[in-house]
Amino acid sequence: MGTAYKGSAGHYHSIGQNILPTSSKYKYNPKSGYFGDNSKHGNNRTRNIVSSDNLSTGKDFYNKIAHGGKEKTVNSNTKITTMADGTVITMREKSNSDGTPVVDINIKPSSHTGGVKSQKIHFIQEDNK
Repeated sequence: MGTAYKGSAGHYHSIGQNILPTSSKYKYNPKSGYFGDNSKHGNNRTRNIVSSDNLSTGKDFYNKIAHGGKEKTVNSNTKITTMADGTVITMREKSNSDGTPVVDINIKPSSHTGGVKSQKIHFIQEDNK
């Protein structure tokens, strides 16, 4: 039996291969290498994506950006996927800082980023006033 890749992909993917299916839906800026918007903390590395269902949106983003990687479940809150290029993508359903779902993209060991930079993306619940 062969290795199982996330999303039933037929081969091991790099993060660079997953940019196109992720970028249009999640506001990717190819010039900066970041998804979403700057957080209120003013740090480019910390990003926000706002939606009406932040947990569902966070999971969808993670499933797209980590497609074809090797995933392991750490606990009921945390999954970690290693991509073919060395990128490590972590999904936490509840962050320690503010309780929002968060995806952390660590491209430091990567050999094929496709321009994506290391970043932490919080999925913020839309304010329905």
